Amino acid sequence: MERIRITKDNIKTFPKFESLLNDGKIKFDSSGRLRYLHGAPVGDLIQTRTDKNGQPIFQEITEEWFDTESQKAKEFVWK
Repeated sequence: MERIRITKDNIKTFPKFESLLNDGKIKFDSSGRLRYLHGAPVGDLIQTRTDKNGQPIFQEITEEWFDTESQKAKEFVWK
């Protein structure tokens, strides 16, 4: 399966994440990586299925997740 990373150039393709960005719930760090406010990076997306209108449905997957209440989240420093 193809993994897609959300970037500033393609975020408009993913309305759910564009909405989270516009609502201030996620933001880009200094290296251009999209992150949740507690510091965990937004995962890559994989297409899991297609809706009845033929539009792709994506699921977020990641290997770098951490809990919002974890010590790592409390110590995260934005670059």
